[in-house]
Amino acid sequence: MRQLRLLPAACAVWLATLLSFNGAWCSLVPLVCLVLWFWQRGQAVLTTGLSALAIAVTKVRISRAGPLGDVLTGTVITEPTEVRFGWLLRLRVPGYPFQVPVFSDEPAPAGAQVTVDHGTITSLTPPDSLAAHVAENFRELVSISVGPSSQGLLPGMVLGDTTLQTAAEKQLYIDTGLSHLSAVSGSNVAIVCSAAALLVKGPRLRVAASLSALCIFVALVGFEPSVQRAAVMGLVGLLAVLNSARMEPMHGLSLAIIVLLFIDSELAKNFGFALSVAATAGIVALSPLLYRHLAVIGWPDIFVRALAVAIAADLVTMPIIALMSGKVSVVSVLANVLVAPATAPVTILGLLAALFAQLGPLSVLGAGVLRLAEPFTWWINTIARGCAALPVSTVDASPFLVLLGYGWIVAGILYKRPLLTLACVVAFLWPRHFDTPQAPIHVVATEEDIEPIPPGTRSIIVTQDSPPDYPTRTADGIAVFYR
Repeated sequence: MRQLRLLPAACAVWLATLLSFNGAWCSLVPLVCLVLWFWQRGQAVLTTGLSALAIAVTKVRISRAGPLGDVLTGTVITEPTEVRFGWLLRLRVPGYPFQVPVFSDEPAPAGAQVTVDHGTITSLTPPDSLAAHVAENFRELVSISVGPSSQGLLPGMVLGDTTLQTAAEKQLYIDTGLSHLSAVSGSNVAIVCSAAALLVKGPRLRVAASLSALCIFVALVGFEPSVQRAAVMGLVGLLAVLNSARMEPMHGLSLAIIVLLFIDSELAKNFGFALSVAATAGIVALSPLLYRHLAVIGWPDIFVRALAVAIAADLVTMPIIALMSGKVSVVSVLANVLVAPATAPVTILGLLAALFAQLGPLSVLGAGVLRLAEPFTWWINTIARGCAALPVSTVDASPFLVLLGYGWIVAGILYKRPLLTLACVVAFLWPRHFDTPQAPIHVVATEEDIEPIPPGTRSIIVTQDSPPDYPTRTADGIAVFYR
């Protein structure tokens, strides 16, 4: 249980930071520490001290967060999010301790300096950082080197840049549980560091190579909040490799939580941070247990390991996703298992191509590397489309229902009935009926309102005019009905 010694402190720091945004609830933290006091006094001292420090740091930041004016000038720190009535920008305003969400009529790229006046961008300075130039050069190379199915995935999987993804593609990957592939995460860092470590021999040299690769990777993708989280997780992993006898994975994860919350208090209420931590904890703690019980199936070892990792990550992240959106993907395990062999080649080949893209005339070499990666991105896109086309890909669910459903699934696996469990899941999710597609109908008040006719219209209903004496069809052959 040594690897869990920092877990209570990490949880208490997270709780203290979260509750500090609502001062009335900070009294819960001493109660947690009191419980720990009876469990282990040394643990209680550490937890109390870190919690008090977390509260103090957060309260200082809150006190600095004064009122903001109608005109804001700052740096866009993440890619803009399209919403129903415009765009949501997240700004870093000088002198303000937290991110500032701003609604705007138009988007602005990450890294841009903008001035927003009542939702209108009155000044925009394009990003000029190294990461912005890298992303722009890589997008240009991708656009001329690979097909449409790969153009959105490659920048996303390599640099976390989803600029080339359409809204339909983004929704496709969300519905199939593959949206995490288009964001810089701990898995990207793990792939990059592991690839660098394989090039040298000896534990010290491998750590040095991994650290160098991590620094290059961060320089290429930029130091956005998601990259900060991934980089800290990567550094903790390197420390674990350097002194694995003293830093187990859960200990490293707990340390990463504490460090990141002290760096950015807002992470305590960030769903992305919660998903990242939950996925890492699930993979570390649950996947070995699930793997041992899934091994009885007799399937290839690499497939069983991928299945165990996918189930473990889904088990702990799906309740959070259900809390966020009210629905979950039921094909995410299948999709993630099928695309798992393709993710590492895309990341490594894509990074190599991104480096070539910065070398001017040598970018032609990057185009060749991208063509090597294209079959893998085509496979990921094909799997996403295939899974989305299944009779059921997403369902409405609450966190409780997700936990209940996954509880039965895990119970079936632990009781060594994996195939029966899988069959029950498929039978439960299989649709009981199919909705009959309805012909698109265009309803208008008078004949003058018929034009323009929406694309795909099969029939038109006019509600006020009486039936005419001439044929009731348009020039394009669309039936017109009167009532």
